[in-house]
Amino acid sequence: MLHELFLLLSGHPSPILTPSGLLPSFPLVSPSERALLSTLSSLGHLHISLRNAYSTITTTHPSTITRAVASGISTSHLHAFRARILAVEQQVLSRSADVVGGYDIVSLAKIMSGFEGWERVLSYLHSLTSAMGEMSGGELINRLRSDIHTGFPTLEAVSLHLLKIAETAWLREVSTWVLYGRLPSSEDSFITESESLVLNPVNEDETGVLKEYTIAKAHLPSFVTPDTASSILFIGRALSIIRLRGGANTEIASDTISPEMTLLPVHLSHLQSLQSPLSPQKLLTAISEIRLSLSKHTLQTLLPASKIIHVVHVLREFFLLGRGEFAGAIVEQASEQVRNRWRRPGAGGGTGASGVKSSSSSAVVKEGEVSSILTRTWGVLSSLQGEEATDERLDTARDLLYLSLVKPPPAASAASTPVQPKARLGESFKDLLVGVPITLNFHLSWPLELFLQPADLETYDAIFAYLVSVRRTLIRLQTLWRGRRYPPSPLVFSRSENKAVAKARREVIKKREGIERAVWATAGLNVFFLETLVGYWQGEVVEGAFSALMEVLGESLEETPEEQPQQQQQQQQEEDEDGDIWMGEDEDEEDQDVKNVEEKSKEQQDPESLMREHHLYLSRLKRGLFLADLQFAPLLEKFLVASEALASHIERMGRRNHLTDLNINPDTSTNDREFSECMASCRLVRNLLGMLVERLQRMDEERDIGGGELLFSGRKGGGGVRKIDRLLMRLDLGNLRLGD
Repeated sequence: MLHELFLLLSGHPSPILTPSGLLPSFPLVSPSERALLSTLSSLGHLHISLRNAYSTITTTHPSTITRAVASGISTSHLHAFRARILAVEQQVLSRSADVVGGYDIVSLAKIMSGFEGWERVLSYLHSLTSAMGEMSGGELINRLRSDIHTGFPTLEAVSLHLLKIAETAWLREVSTWVLYGRLPSSEDSFITESESLVLNPVNEDETGVLKEYTIAKAHLPSFVTPDTASSILFIGRALSIIRLRGGANTEIASDTISPEMTLLPVHLSHLQSLQSPLSPQKLLTAISEIRLSLSKHTLQTLLPASKIIHVVHVLREFFLLGRGEFAGAIVEQASEQVRNRWRRPGAGGGTGASGVKSSSSSAVVKEGEVSSILTRTWGVLSSLQGEEATDERLDTARDLLYLSLVKPPPAASAASTPVQPKARLGESFKDLLVGVPITLNFHLSWPLELFLQPADLETYDAIFAYLVSVRRTLIRLQTLWRGRRYPPSPLVFSRSENKAVAKARREVIKKREGIERAVWATAGLNVFFLETLVGYWQGEVVEGAFSALMEVLGESLEETPEEQPQQQQQQQQEEDEDGDIWMGEDEDEEDQDVKNVEEKSKEQQDPESLMREHHLYLSRLKRGLFLADLQFAPLLEKFLVASEALASHIERMGRRNHLTDLNINPDTSTNDREFSECMASCRLVRNLLGMLVERLQRMDEERDIGGGELLFSGRKGGGGVRKIDRLLMRLDLGNLRLGD
């Protein structure tokens, strides 16, 4: 019996000792002995179950952290349990007085005392391994951190040991990413996911595939704060891009060590200083030290702050329509392209290999036609400048921006991805400019990849489509009043018959104005609403968010980065020439101290902090422009489409009036039908306008109920996004019967 018992405790199955204890048919066993054998039998079967679970986890589980913990259970705790079995067995074989009594009788109670505490440990390990099969590495770490506080010292020691193993394995994965920019082998259990993106397919000089990384929040341990996760993601992403692009100086010999590799021992020492259990504050400090070191010695050299500021200005002027002449020029060129497409003979063909069928007509729009819109726009903007004037931002935009058709996703990928039908931000506005979905692209070249991400450019493109659609509708409505000019009446004093003609003409115009008054009032109301909305967006939202971003970047809005050093140099020269020599030296020393302080403050603004502020800037824009609102944006899209239809009705009405003035009477039934359609369009537009205003009022109420502003306010000195009530006060449409 003892031999069978020790075999079971060692992990070998027994036909006599079942998980529930000794078989009921086994004779000559007292109830107390049966109870002790049942307890010892449960220990043996727990040992067998743990060995099987260990074998399954270490061979099949995708997480290296979970496999490391399973190995730790086997090599440490199960090994200690087997050592304890050998120690008790050695006491029995040596006839130790602690176990063997008189007449060589072995007491089961004394054997049981040799395994005191192991039942609780093995039960805990069994429950842990049973749950590990469905856990990721981060979830397992969270479980172990909570198990530390069970109240049992033995379980606390076991949990601390396993937690140290898990956190060490997690730090190894993090070190692979943070020190080298490489994802570990088990990508499913790491905190980042990768998605292959083809960079600049138009630019042949920068072909290649760059992986875009995001944070898998489900795999994050509890001690990793959002700031820490963002810094870890930024460091690894920057190192992966540097490794792909070859660093700053690709022409240097291959035996030269890159700066990020020379900093490897320093960065490794920061990670080695961490001890288990990991503290969120200490981990954040270590990651921040690595980030600041990498930014100071590598990233700020590759991508200085002046270049970041220049690119942000370009994005603001062209994607956010901060340059008004660009918005007007691209709308005019797009409208001209649409008119030329309608004039094209045989435009009703099918789809071609390089074209996309328009949703508003049967004509085929080709890639070259879309790209030519922006090319002609650059020509218009260049003609507005003098011959000797240079515009660096316009030149940069000409080199980096291009228009293209939105390519539909492949059928295979759409079928294999069930989440694909989810609409992207601003997707419904991309076909309002030329009738087909188009996108304004940005050549994301090195080293701008360290600051901008493809997701940021998608947001800029969505905002551009959103703003330019509103601007296009506004411009078209404003041009309607040009066709309302009536030809001059005949001279009254020339002939007596002209008096009757002039009087009849005045009666016709008066009657026409009475009939069409509601139509023109609706068009004027549309113009007022869109002008107020555009003014609020550009003057309050975009300018406020941009001012807050520039405060973080350390730039004065009154002076460009190129002008500041020149003006400072001129002022110093004038002071040196006109002032006293010794006073000039004192002022030079003071200016030098100020410059040193400014340089130190700029050095603290690493690219990761600037990227974080830029993401906050885009978030403010999406909220301030109401693009992220699930009710306002669809309503605005319907309103713009209805306004375009109203403008078409008014244009046809103007052509019909022109024929009437030429004494060419069109079909009366057609006139009545077109006028009824025009009035129906007016009612639809006014209803949609009322719904938009109601939504704005509701958002203002939601802000008040929430106890704070819906939008972020500016930083020190103002410059932030204003409240919605400022827009509502400018509109003041509460007294209008918009639904009538």
